[in-house]
Amino acid sequence: MAVLTAPARTPRTSTARYETLTRTTAVVACAALVLQPILQPTGPGNSSPVDVLTVATVLLSLLWAATCGRRMGAPYAVAGGLMLLSGTLAGLAGPLPGTSLLNVAREILLIAWCVALYNLARRPGMLRLLTSAFAYAAVVWASVLVAATLTGVTALQGVSEAEGERKLFTLGDPNYAATYWVMSLFMVYATQRPRARPLRWYGYAMLLWALLLSQSNGGLLDLGVGLVFAGVYAVHRRAGPVAAAAALLAVALAVGGALGAAPLAQVQDRARLSEQTELVNTLGRSGSSTEQRGTLVRESIDLYGQQWVTGHGPGTTKQLLLDRQYPYAKEVHDDYLAALVERGPLGVAGLLLLVASAAWRSARALRAPPDSRFAAQVPRPAGLVAALLGLAVAGAYYEVLHFRFLWVLLAFVAVLASAPDPEDDRTPP
Repeated sequence: MAVLTAPARTPRTSTARYETLTRTTAVVACAALVLQPILQPTGPGNSSPVDVLTVATVLLSLLWAATCGRRMGAPYAVAGGLMLLSGTLAGLAGPLPGTSLLNVAREILLIAWCVALYNLARRPGMLRLLTSAFAYAAVVWASVLVAATLTGVTALQGVSEAEGERKLFTLGDPNYAATYWVMSLFMVYATQRPRARPLRWYGYAMLLWALLLSQSNGGLLDLGVGLVFAGVYAVHRRAGPVAAAAALLAVALAVGGALGAAPLAQVQDRARLSEQTELVNTLGRSGSSTEQRGTLVRESIDLYGQQWVTGHGPGTTKQLLLDRQYPYAKEVHDDYLAALVERGPLGVAGLLLLVASAAWRSARALRAPPDSRFAAQVPRPAGLVAALLGLAVAGAYYEVLHFRFLWVLLAFVAVLASAPDPEDDRTPP
């Protein structure tokens, strides 16, 4: 009797399958990076259309890793684990476990997304591909928004009654939109994409224009922080630490002198009373925004005192403030305070460890030789570090830990800080 046997898998068949899966994963990951601003319409747990590609990237990366038989690195595993653990414990002990655990599930996806990008970007040539896809796409999206504004196509401007004249494109939130444009601007700087200098400066102009259309004070502050860092770092590379310290001191004195000559409160009043909508919606409202945030901080701390061991659960602050009839019911809008209020001391430890880990990797990325495999794919890594520093500052007045592109940036910085694996030079059997 004849016995049917499966054909033996030859090395050539295995290699072809591996390369096909690698390319497929890269294409899906690039699509997810390109569509980062496509967040409308929203679904349960603030999910968005782009999350379909995020999940697909994670699943494909797991299959890819299993196919090539390699272990996947997780650069922020301990910090992420502490944050997930603290969020889960707070959710189970808190008054709104369903809301809390839904937020924890979303955080698991974001951390898995970071891990997937980190491992994929470590393959030869992949870091350049992924960062360039992000940079080119952001310039295109900014151009679409600017064109829609100039031609009056309201469907693409993202204007809503709640946000007035602020142009949000498809990002849905002015803070999220502003932070995306700022990070994209630094991504263009880091990758030096587009390659042609006139096109690159066109990209800078479009991204800055899109940022201004969001009318976000925080976005402008993030941009300023990143630009100061990039400038001081450039001075450090060319003239040494003493010159860099002198440049930083000059910036501080210039800012202090400007505030002394024109006090901030006076500038805010003039902007509020001006006839320019952009000034009214930015500097003009900054005073009231600060007052509202102060009220929210006091309410959040009072809420934390009612359950200080574990916190009351991720994403529950607004609903609890409403339920307990506080006068100003909003989310915390501060990652550092939210870690304490919603996750307790364990959550604060996790967040501080994440910040420390990102800072350590940023320093390593800046020290990497320019001709190393990863650094050669991102000509100006200081751009990524500047964006990350801007996001760290933004965490004091936004909750950026739920911003999808934050984890993209963390993954890319971790790649730049790492050494290539020896097996990256070999094709799997």
